[in-house]
Amino acid sequence: MSTRDALLLSLPADGRIPGALRAPIEGVSIAHYLVVEAAQLDGLPVPAVLEWLGVPRRAFARAEELWSERVADALGGEDGGFDALYEDVIGRALSLWARAVDPLDRDFGAWMTFQRHALEADDPGELARRAGLTRGDELRLARLWRGRLVEAEPELVALAEAAMSGPLAPLPALTVSPFVFPPPEERP
Repeated sequence: MSTRDALLLSLPADGRIPGALRAPIEGVSIAHYLVVEAAQLDGLPVPAVLEWLGVPRRAFARAEELWSERVADALGGEDGGFDALYEDVIGRALSLWARAVDPLDRDFGAWMTFQRHALEADDPGELARRAGLTRGDELRLARLWRGRLVEAEPELVALAEAAMSGPLAPLPALTVSPFVFPPPEERP
């Protein structure tokens, strides 16, 4: 089973899904909606994403606004449970068509330098766009480094602290690979 299919099958059964989000709308599941939402963060063409998901365009067009309202209502709930699930699902969806962003995806010092420049920028989003990054790239990279830091050696944590407090290095030059969409099918 592909990662895409595993994501699509696991989400409706997830116990953290509020009841209002469990039933499909016009045959479009919450998982389908969130994968399309993630794809839009990378500027991927919605018709191609829908074809890849096997979702008819007309069905999605009829369901999109209702899903948008339901998801907006569920976000920011009192327990925050859906917020965490939403972030996780968007992150997993973004990983389906991830691309290399050198050196930010392999060099922690470069990532921290980029983050510091973003913090100091008047418009951090514009800084990222000028560097060739999409909002999806930013979320993927943040998720990547958050995951690496959870299990990090003390040396990496010390490097993070030093990178945030030392002199600000120049913004690293980035090499951003193109998206490959649809991603190649995984083999079992």
